[in-house]
Amino acid sequence: MYIDFHTHKPIFTSDSNVLEIISCHVHRKFDGFLFTVGHHPWWTDGLLNIDDLENLRRLLADSQCIGLGECGLDKLKGANKEIQEAVFLQQIELANQQNVPLIVHCVRQYDQVIRFKKKYGNTPWVIHGFRRNEILAKSLINEGIKLSISPFEGMNDSFVTMLKSLPNDAYFIETDSDYSLTIIERYALMASIKHLSIADLQEQMEENFKQFFKERHLQLSNFQNRL
Repeated sequence: MYIDFHTHKPIFTSDSNVLEIISCHVHRKFDGFLFTVGHHPWWTDGLLNIDDLENLRRLLADSQCIGLGECGLDKLKGANKEIQEAVFLQQIELANQQNVPLIVHCVRQYDQVIRFKKKYGNTPWVIHGFRRNEILAKSLINEGIKLSISPFEGMNDSFVTMLKSLPNDAYFIETDSDYSLTIIERYALMASIKHLSIADLQEQMEENFKQFFKERHLQLSNFQNRL
């Protein structure tokens, strides 16, 4: 099984050897797929109201929903800093209440994300789309934050060094919204970098997936025969 930890639309059919986790906006989900749901900082320009939060609770109760997100902080795009932080905190608190993992979007706000994790985060967190350096990766992992990465052709040396340094239990592999390479091709790149066989990498990613989402075991039960 290949697990695409974070993507925005299904590419493979449900009976393929790829398990896709669809990151959904709050008004859409894909039947037959595991998904996460949250208010992205690009598309949220004010505090979440009672209806917004209730809608998130309803979606999180869906048998296919396994986490909250993506949500987070972006220095380059979206609402101002104060609104982004307030909406992020609302979703952290909801994740704590519902005991669900949090999938974090972060652009140039890593110190703030670490601060929020230390102060408020009580459930597993992962930063998706991570492309920074080894030092920052270690800082995040030391705070208990997992990383979701997307190897690509033509990676620079700093990114490859970071990928090599990742502990086996600290990362996932994704396509996000870059469909230039399939998840299968990205697994092949990562296996080469880590000097692993494809089968060993698949086994590790399946174990990481189960551990990260273990509190959502009821929702995952219908998909266990695919892991």
